[in-house]
Amino acid sequence: MDKLLSMNNKFYPNLFIPGAAKSGTTTLHELLNLHPEISMSKVKEPVFWNNTKFNTFKEEDWLKYKKLFNQKSKINGESTTSYMYYNSFIDNVNNNYKKSPKFIFILRNPIDRYVSHFWWMKGLGLEKNNIKDVINKKNYTDFIEYNYYPKNYFEFGLYSKWIQRFIDNFGLENIKVITLENLKSNRLNTVNSCFDFLGLDRLQSIPEISSNKTTRIKYSFLYHFLRKSSIGKMNYTKIGKIFLSKKTIEKIKNKMKEIIINWKTEEYKYEALQLEYRNILKDGGYSIDVEKLKDIFDYSFKEWKDFR
Repeated sequence: MDKLLSMNNKFYPNLFIPGAAKSGTTTLHELLNLHPEISMSKVKEPVFWNNTKFNTFKEEDWLKYKKLFNQKSKINGESTTSYMYYNSFIDNVNNNYKKSPKFIFILRNPIDRYVSHFWWMKGLGLEKNNIKDVINKKNYTDFIEYNYYPKNYFEFGLYSKWIQRFIDNFGLENIKVITLENLKSNRLNTVNSCFDFLGLDRLQSIPEISSNKTTRIKYSFLYHFLRKSSIGKMNYTKIGKIFLSKKTIEKIKNKMKEIIINWKTEEYKYEALQLEYRNILKDGGYSIDVEKLKDIFDYSFKEWKDFR
């Protein structure tokens, strides 16, 4: 390791929201950031601790990450949903932390999460199939770490499977679970329970915040071409590295990211999933996983009507 990359140049958040994907992590990130003793990262999903380049990060990479936080806060946290599913995240935390950070998981009825995930991908123009056909195929596979938008609709909802790995590595005492349903129905108490878990004072009021509504992007082909180009996933970008300076490439990437952030979208509502298909997902593995989750946390998850 470069001598310049000392412990002082690294930065270690003491709170992570690793998921679950499509379960309200953005809303929770913003709500926790309201507490005067918490600094949540300025970029919601830094994708830092499971980055394929993590073990070769230079000082500039760590300093850039460090600037996402107000380091004087008692709690510095970030939310990257892929952390929940990557073994590399757990390995990198184990190899760098002397004291375990805290983890808050926000979970959602896994069937509703599946549906939301499907329609999110549909809105991105990355899913061409009908949801009923996808469910009927039962194309459940072993999870593979992904480097672009994932289609692991079913696998992402196997909560006990993923969270058990965190318990085994960091201890149940460092893990807090809340549900999106409770965050919606009893926002103040649910968020304050997170502050209790973090050893912070409760707040007297919490404003209404709702993020990540279902949207559909326009000109999806062009959108994904620019997005993949901005993160170096198009072959032609390798040629650019030969002829352009690092500074020029960085300017082009930043301009592309700016265009992507401001890309035109339209909000839309998707149809409710029929009971027949909800039961296929329930009986196909979610029921067993939720029962395990109930045992782990000694909690009924009664807000998930499919699993009462």
